[in-house]
Amino acid sequence: MKKTSKMSQFDSPPIKSPEKRLPKAAVGYIDALLEAQRMRFVKEHAATPAAASTTSSPALPAKLDLLAESDAFVGSGWGPLDKNRKGVPHRWMARLGTILLAADTSKGGQLTLTGTGYLRRRYVDDLTVWIDDQPVEGVAVRKGLNAWIFEGRVPALENRPFHILGLQTSGIKAFHLGPDTHASLALSKISFKAG
Repeated sequence: MKKTSKMSQFDSPPIKSPEKRLPKAAVGYIDALLEAQRMRFVKEHAATPAAASTTSSPALPAKLDLLAESDAFVGSGWGPLDKNRKGVPHRWMARLGTILLAADTSKGGQLTLTGTGYLRRRYVDDLTVWIDDQPVEGVAVRKGLNAWIFEGRVPALENRPFHILGLQTSGIKAFHLGPDTHASLALSKISFKAG
């Protein structure tokens, strides 16, 4: 029979203190590197003309139609490009999907999302849409057998090169597109019109 140690799980062996010279040497070395980097930044900043430091972005469109098959459809939470039975391209969304929206929202505008599928009706009914953490007030309505549309009013936002459009549903369901694939809604088009 083996003897068990009487040391409890809360007892630990004594920790050796680190050598006292090492931390001071490391801190000194890091400080020297940071100071050299700061001096380099100051010199480069002083050498840069003031006109070059102000960048201007191109004018954003007041009207935007973004299709699911477009290269401009950039975001996260979306599946690969797919087509419905009628051949309309769309992308399936997980529970949360985001897209970069490059449009002039400085005066607000009308946002329309056109969908070609949903796995549960409640995913359309409880759809939440926002742009840059600002809610988009609107209504999502099911159309026909498996289509849906969201129409909402975008508030006036600070003008930036792009905004983040977010969509969220209350859940996801297992889907036939592959193993471990879950989805909620299929989106085919995003339309924005300023004003």
